[in-house]
Amino acid sequence: MKLFFSFIIALLASTQIFSQENEEVLFTLNNEPVFTKEFLKAYEKNAELITESNNKTADYLELFVNYKLKVKEAKELKLDTFPKYISELEDYKNRLILPYLKDADVTKKLVEEAYQRLQKEVNASHILINMKPDSSPKDTLNAYNKLLEARNLVLKGEDFTEVAKKYSEDPSVEQNGGNLGFFTGLQMVYPFENAAFTTTKNEVSMPFRTKFGFHILQVHEIRKARGEVEVAHIMIKKEDLKAEKKIDSVFNMLKVDNSNFSELAKNISDDRASAINGGKLKRFGYGEMIADFAKVAFEMKEVGEISNPFKTKYGWHIIKLINKYPIESFDEMKAKLTQEIQRDERSNLIGKSVIKKLTNTYKIKVNKEALNQLETEDYRNELNGFDQELFKIESKTIFQKDFIAFLKANKFATINSAFNSFKEQEVLNYYKANIEFVNEEFADTYKEFKEGLLLFDLLEKKIWEKSKDSIGLSNYFSKMKPKKYIEKDFKSIKGTVISDYQIHLENLWIEDLHKKYRVKFNSKEKKKVLKN
Repeated sequence: MKLFFSFIIALLASTQIFSQENEEVLFTLNNEPVFTKEFLKAYEKNAELITESNNKTADYLELFVNYKLKVKEAKELKLDTFPKYISELEDYKNRLILPYLKDADVTKKLVEEAYQRLQKEVNASHILINMKPDSSPKDTLNAYNKLLEARNLVLKGEDFTEVAKKYSEDPSVEQNGGNLGFFTGLQMVYPFENAAFTTTKNEVSMPFRTKFGFHILQVHEIRKARGEVEVAHIMIKKEDLKAEKKIDSVFNMLKVDNSNFSELAKNISDDRASAINGGKLKRFGYGEMIADFAKVAFEMKEVGEISNPFKTKYGWHIIKLINKYPIESFDEMKAKLTQEIQRDERSNLIGKSVIKKLTNTYKIKVNKEALNQLETEDYRNELNGFDQELFKIESKTIFQKDFIAFLKANKFATINSAFNSFKEQEVLNYYKANIEFVNEEFADTYKEFKEGLLLFDLLEKKIWEKSKDSIGLSNYFSKMKPKKYIEKDFKSIKGTVISDYQIHLENLWIEDLHKKYRVKFNSKEKKKVLKN
């Protein structure tokens, strides 16, 4: 029965008047206006949900008035001030607001860009100088200049691999000379991907920064992407002569009958994680697997084909090709790409775009004197009296002490870079705090949940808890037995009786609410509404 009442709440709590100037009043509730627009908006959204009615509009209007009475009662009881209610509402608002913190145009461009990059695979080498995000300007400049020095050596003709071994702080450089093999879109951090896909073949990029530090890269080859493959493999870990003989023995058995590949993998393969699945691996793209393994897998042509034994740093392998997967169409990949982009580093661009638009929209006034004080005096020394107004966003004032708390909780190379981040954070906070007053779609959805949650608590108190009263339920059954439950045993229809009893309790409660609060219709508007 709770589901029924929840449905009615959702049915009615589906609209909010966004601007109430010059709007017609449909009725007043203790002199508080309820507008025609609000009713019509709710009715248009939910009318098809009211069935078996000769006069849908009149029936819905009755439900709507009763709904407003319940909301009024919940607020009179101050249920909206309870900590549990406030906490649940805040959690919901934080989830609801997420889509409104994204720029749809920027998201669209990033999704299209990602799909285009997935059509290619790039082979590149890089040189890395490690650098923390909060490194000093001096350290940052030194790293940048060091990479310019390395770049100039390559441009003068020195081999990139040798320069990488001399300069790079990537731990793997001794093994790979800085070469990362082939990779496609969404496989590298976004700044690195950008540099790789915008640098032409054989060219060396200018230094660029990622979360790992500063890099330069050289692009060796660009080719059409190969999609994904799904394979099973048998692996023998060791690389000695005994292991080679064992893998050759397995290969000879497979040449006679490759239908038992799965059983052999289960019994022989040293990769126990895949062995239990007959050696089957998760489908992968070229850059998602070690190069030696990927090269063999992607060169196989026919489904069911068995590779010759080959060696990687993990041991000896034999691969069976299960399937090849070409790159899907844009429409097929769009939803997945959108999710991936919103999870990775490029989502910052989406948020930055929103903040930039907000910054240009809001009136923001910075107190330069107060900011200069923080740059020239020690903000950790409370005796310096940092109590000035730092800046304003519209009518909201942010003080020096607010920024100082931010500085103590975060690390930045300079006060100026910290202030820019703090200002962006406060702009976003202001937007989130005021979104329901400027975005009608958000306001409608938020109010729907806000009032629905409020009425859920009220109905639980007024109806559901009371219906658990065994004496009241028994009395109701006895009273209604001659009319509704003739020759029926209570136990056999207990669920039905409870449901009927809840409806009975609600009807009595609504009668009381009509007595408690005065509903006065605007007759002209009511006639207009009922004609629809």
